[in-house]
Amino acid sequence: MQRQAGFSILELMIALMLGLVVVAGIVQLFVGNSRTYDIVNAQSRLQENARYSFDFITEAARTAGYFGCAPEPDFIIKGLTGNWNVIPEYDMSRPVDGFESNGDGTYGPNNLLTLPRSTGSTNVNVHINGNGIDNTELDTDSDILIFRSVRQPVNRLLDTVQPTGEPVAYTPAGAPTFAVNDVVVLSDCEQAAMFRVTGITAGADRQTLARDTAAAGNNYENSATVNTLGEPLEIIPATLSVLGRPYGAMATISQLESTYFFIAPSTQANNAGVNIPALWRKVGRQAPVELVQGVENMQVFYGVDTTGDNVANVNRYITADQITDPGAIVAVRVRLDVSSPDLVAEAGDRMRRTFSKTISVRNLGF
Repeated sequence: MQRQAGFSILELMIALMLGLVVVAGIVQLFVGNSRTYDIVNAQSRLQENARYSFDFITEAARTAGYFGCAPEPDFIIKGLTGNWNVIPEYDMSRPVDGFESNGDGTYGPNNLLTLPRSTGSTNVNVHINGNGIDNTELDTDSDILIFRSVRQPVNRLLDTVQPTGEPVAYTPAGAPTFAVNDVVVLSDCEQAAMFRVTGITAGADRQTLARDTAAAGNNYENSATVNTLGEPLEIIPATLSVLGRPYGAMATISQLESTYFFIAPSTQANNAGVNIPALWRKVGRQAPVELVQGVENMQVFYGVDTTGDNVANVNRYITADQITDPGAIVAVRVRLDVSSPDLVAEAGDRMRRTFSKTISVRNLGF
């Protein structure tokens, strides 16, 4: 009977060598797959962030200038005390607006003079203290984009309201409701009025909106005398109607909102511990909120129609500091520089791409 022999040293060394080769191959495959995953994941995050950013901007742009079935500016009443430049959160006269970065910390056309700002304990042009934009956190190379409209869906009136009366909004389950300090627009197809809600009486599927007037001094009070959006301004006693007639049950009422898009540092650190830039949004009198991490720069160009042929076609693109007639804006072209939020190990940096989109706007042309 033949005795069974063990492995020789040479055979063991060859086996170990082959094992090392196989293990090295597996490790290399794992490392390669991990790098590929990092790159693909970064590309996916980058594209996803760009898509979400444009979705938010497009949604606001599509409704810019919608103030209900709004009539001519001569028949739209501005009820608040303050001039437009001190109540920018409710500036109906500029449905599409913005600020152009000069790249040196200044902005056109007025260096953020009409921006609602809350920096530390200082509040300028804001309805609710602390809810403005911190201008010290702005990315100074990025533009600021603004759209104004009423909140949708709109509410219907439950009863006819007289020019000196108080609107009764229909608020069934699931419909938007109102709160004290909301600035709203009451509108039918012939006239409209903007005012601040000073009190609410709630009932079954209804809210009666009080609109008490106050002495001058607070920019957000309802004035005892109002004017229209048309030129020249017509000063009249406080009323809801320039035409002197009631609003019917088919009139609409909704909260007036300005939507600001800007770039500022994210509140969340990435995998390198850095608070990279992000796209932020401020809506109406609410505080700004972060939307999308990794948006590093925003450049905005406004498509204007200066032909005067009543056909909304862009014949040139301009920057915010070149706008002389806000009513001529029929489109906005937005360019975003977007990066993956986290570092990609293979590159030692974040992946970056530039995206651009042109969006038509309804802009009523006040």
